[in-house]
Amino acid sequence: MSDRSMTGDSLETDRLAAELQVSSTRAAAVSAVSHDLPQPTRVTASQYADPLHAPLRDEELVQHESSPLPGDGHLLNETPGKFEGQMPGAASGGGTSGGGGGHGGIGQMLAPALLAQCDGRLSDIHWFRTDWQRGGALTGYAKFIDDAGVTQDAVLKMPVPPCERHWLVELQNAPDVVPKVYAHSDMIGGYDLAWVIMERLPHGPLSPSWAGVEFDLLAQAAGRFYEASATVPLRGGRRERDWLAMYEKARRHVLDRAVPDAQRWKAALKKAHRRLDKWIAVWDERPSDHWVHGDLHLGNAMTRCGPPGGPALLFDFAWTRVGNWIEDGVYLEHLFWAQRERLNGRKLISMLAHQRRDRGLPVGEDWPQLADAGRALMAMSTPATLYDHGNAPHIAASLEVLERYL
Repeated sequence: MSDRSMTGDSLETDRLAAELQVSSTRAAAVSAVSHDLPQPTRVTASQYADPLHAPLRDEELVQHESSPLPGDGHLLNETPGKFEGQMPGAASGGGTSGGGGGHGGIGQMLAPALLAQCDGRLSDIHWFRTDWQRGGALTGYAKFIDDAGVTQDAVLKMPVPPCERHWLVELQNAPDVVPKVYAHSDMIGGYDLAWVIMERLPHGPLSPSWAGVEFDLLAQAAGRFYEASATVPLRGGRRERDWLAMYEKARRHVLDRAVPDAQRWKAALKKAHRRLDKWIAVWDERPSDHWVHGDLHLGNAMTRCGPPGGPALLFDFAWTRVGNWIEDGVYLEHLFWAQRERLNGRKLISMLAHQRRDRGLPVGEDWPQLADAGRALMAMSTPATLYDHGNAPHIAASLEVLERYL
């Protein structure tokens, strides 16, 4: 997919437009549920073996070109975006299923159909929105009676991207990979709107509260995911970035002096242009024969016990796809280019390689060269992604990384 030349304002406009489009679609479904329009048949046990567990479709594993993109932040992980936030560790707002404003108001209208579909097992919904959440999805805390008749603390998310729902369900039998899923479906009140009710993890997301151990826990969680997904048949293909377009966009931003230290960036990009074809050739030769998480970072992992305990469980699989594990590694590492002191000497990509080797999974003999090419391309593209990575320390650290490969 070719990159578009956008300023931060135009990117934000596109984000808002996409969210409004999703909100309008959802509002139409809510209107049909809540007003005097013809009602479709509700999902029942005669349609599914279990009304709380709609069957998964093979296409849920495949990302589609028509899906919206969340922006230019995930340079090595360009996959369809999502309209949901990450599962937080504490509510940042709330209300009962019958309260709230715009965010909770939609939940108020959808709640009756969802409560009916759960046959009395779901209760005490409190909608909230996290500070880091993007898009118009609903997230809430709730109570849910599990199959053993025990009332559990739960998290409710809707709508859930098909790919995310698939992986949360697919990995249920793998130890310590994902939260326990209590119920899920691709419909509410007969309408096409996927949702999931899962275990509420009490601690996290992973943070400095783990005193550095958070990086170890995340690498171990990634290793368990790679091992558990190794037997899942591959669907779809990897996503590619138009690196030449990214270079031109970065160059334009530097010429416009939209970044600190523009003269130094200008000189670095001029030298990078001479090596760009080689970096792209190395990167494009990477094997893409296994599943990658696609959005591996500390914010997408939580624990059942407090710091510094583990294990960490992963969530937010909306970007999971066929690729190469080095994509997860370079993306995770670049988030800490400006915070290397937090790593305390840890080498994140090497840690992922170690986790794969320990589980008998291939890493590839040339993974260090792939990592170098990925770092160079990621660093080179930083001026083109000011919306997502506009802070001065990260821009400065990216320049230092780029200069190392010139």
